[in-house]
Amino acid sequence: MFGIVTRRRYLRDLAAERAETRRVKQVKDEFWLQRDEAMAAARTAAEKFVEADAANRRLDGRNRELSRRLEDSTEGVYVAQLENRIRALAKGTGRWMLAVWSQDRRIGILQQQLAVTRTNLVASQARVAELLVELTKAEAQIDPRPIHGGARYPQPSNELRAAKAHAAALDRRLSQVTEINARCKCGGAA
Repeated sequence: MFGIVTRRRYLRDLAAERAETRRVKQVKDEFWLQRDEAMAAARTAAEKFVEADAANRRLDGRNRELSRRLEDSTEGVYVAQLENRIRALAKGTGRWMLAVWSQDRRIGILQQQLAVTRTNLVASQARVAELLVELTKAEAQIDPRPIHGGARYPQPSNELRAAKAHAAALDRRLSQVTEINARCKCGGAA
C-alpha cells in the first residue's frame, strides 16, 4: 500500500532474489566455462588446421617429387623392356642368320657335288660311247656261224652285258639329275 513491507515478506523476497542471483551467477559461470571450453577447442582446431595445412603442403611437394620419380622409373622400365626385346631379337636374328649361312653352305656343297656328278656323267657317257663302238666292232667281227655246241646265234659276253646295264643305269641317273636340276631354285641350274 504505502510502500510498507512486512519483515516476513521482505525476507521471502530477499531469499527469492538471492536464489535468483545464485541461479543467474551459476548460469553466468556455466556460460563462461562453456565459452572458455569453446575457445580452447577453437584454438586447438585452428592449431590442428594449421598443422594439417603445413603437412598437406609438405605432402603435396613430396607427391610431386614421387610422381616425377615414378614417371622417370616408368620410362626406365619401358626402356629396359625395349632393350630386352632388342637383345631377344638380336639372338633370334643370329640364329636365323646361322641357319641361312648353313643352308648357303649346304647349297654350295650340293652344287659342287652336282658339278662332280656332271663331270662323272660326261665321263661315263664317253665311256659308254667307247664301249658301244667296241660292241659294234665286236659284233661285226663275230662269226655268224654257231659256236660249237652252242645256240644258233652267239650271246653277248658278260662284259658287254655289264656295259649295257651300266649305260642304262647312267642314262636313268642322268635323267634324274637333269630333272632335279630343272626343279632346283638355288640358282645352280644350268
